[in-house]
Amino acid sequence: MDRDELIQLIIEEMREVIAYLHRRSPPPLDALDLSMAQLKVLFTVSCRGPLTISEVAERLGISLPTASHLVDRVVQLGLVARREDERDRRRTLVELTEHGEALLRQLRQGNEQPWRELLCELSPDDLEALLRGVRALARVVRRTRTMSRL
Repeated sequence: MDRDELIQLIIEEMREVIAYLHRRSPPPLDALDLSMAQLKVLFTVSCRGPLTISEVAERLGISLPTASHLVDRVVQLGLVARREDERDRRRTLVELTEHGEALLRQLRQGNEQPWRELLCELSPDDLEALLRGVRALARVVRRTRTMSRL
């Protein structure tokens, strides 16, 4: 089997795993008073924050006024806060509040149990092989992320 075929098979298998996990643990988004766009703001700030409104707009590929409106909404919900940049007082930064961090932690942990159930079904050898593969993939992600910041 050549490299392209292996990659295609991995993608197909991962889609099946992710679809299964999605069915097993749908996030409780219907209980939240958040749009998908507002949730994207939270995840973006969580992964990259604190950020300026311009950086939020850039990372989400939306206009500055749209980003500002979305941030205003999640500020009203107490999930993010605006604060003055200590290094440059002309800039306003957006960061998660404790409430926002707790909400995202709850959403992320909701997916952990189905993962554990699947992984418990694997043999120790398969778990070690999977860990090697996941670590290799994580290294590529970190390297790619580092290169994109340059």
